[in-house]
Amino acid sequence: MSEPGVVVIIPAAGAGSRFGSELPKQFHMLGDRTILQRVIERFLSDERVELIVVPVSERALLNFGEQPSGRRVQFVNGGETRQESVTKGFEAAGMKKGIVAIHDGVRPFFSIDTFHKVIDAAVHYGAAFPAAPINDTLHVLDNDQIVDTPDRTRLFAAQTPQCFRADVLRDILARGAGGDATDEAGLAAKYGYVVKAVPGDKLNFKITRPEDLAIAERIFLEFGK
Repeated sequence: MSEPGVVVIIPAAGAGSRFGSELPKQFHMLGDRTILQRVIERFLSDERVELIVVPVSERALLNFGEQPSGRRVQFVNGGETRQESVTKGFEAAGMKKGIVAIHDGVRPFFSIDTFHKVIDAAVHYGAAFPAAPINDTLHVLDNDQIVDTPDRTRLFAAQTPQCFRADVLRDILARGAGGDATDEAGLAAKYGYVVKAVPGDKLNFKITRPEDLAIAERIFLEFGK
């Protein structure tokens, strides 16, 4: 049986307010390219990826201009929330079947090997995501005081790319319409789907604050990833 086609959606319309810059974090430079460009190029190196759809803000869309036909990358107008952007990206892809991967536009160091394992798990289970174990002790605080200490052996950090069969993603996006889910894997679990966890990678961190970009720059300089 042939491998299913894979479409990647990279929601990149956010303002990145936690980064503390007028320029959204995905458009900051990492080496001689933006973080978003690094992410796109990493996916383009994978032959299993048929199309990459990137929902961006209207202002950013104007800067990209018309994209030549036949390209594997398509920029579209995003939404006010991540969920709206994912929905618009999915609609633009026009998928009836196959696998859809959703990836944060500020995770430039994801592993292609892990990506393939998540794809394969999604083919079998319908939905899958990379999960990284939590090393630190976590406390729940109320008024700056500890009120609970969860068992960290059962806690995992959700990473991307998260992968879904097209029918599963279509259903959860329709049922969650108008919401503001920050994680499609959690949305799938909420609506009763089995979501398979695949071992993640600590290097696959999300650039959220300026100190994260500083770490990414050191990694890039040392390893050229």
